[in-house]
Amino acid sequence: MAIFWTIKAFAPSMIESNHGHLVTIASLAGSSGCPGLADYCASKHAAVGLHESLALELAAQGATGINTTLVQPHWVDTGLIKGVNPGRAVVLKPHDVADGVIHGVLTNRRVLFLPSFVGLTPLLKSLMPVDAWLWFAKCSGSFSAMDQFVGRQL
Repeated sequence: MAIFWTIKAFAPSMIESNHGHLVTIASLAGSSGCPGLADYCASKHAAVGLHESLALELAAQGATGINTTLVQPHWVDTGLIKGVNPGRAVVLKPHDVADGVIHGVLTNRRVLFLPSFVGLTPLLKSLMPVDAWLWFAKCSGSFSAMDQFVGRQL
């Protein structure tokens, strides 16, 4: 909901001046599910859908001075992923994601996957039959990534 309310607060003045840049930080989980993360994936799918719809609405309105960047990082080394088994996946440092976001904004990237090769995930998922995708997910370690998950302890 925070993304929605932030957009509601700032987008009208951006549209009025036809100037600005909206950045949505989602996750690769916004394009592909993961066992044990249904609630998280659902919220990230919502963020991706909101961002995509907003970008289309701005384009339809001719708001060419407002840029949008959708950021979809893979695992980021924060307390949130404590206990996750990333398998062979690259675990990003928060500063790497921040640097990527800044670079994405400065270069007006519409979609930014971090690391960039994980951008193949939505493409492969859309091209593969469901059973093939399930096999791929199992072989890549997705099925067991959350087995030892602890998460942030408050």
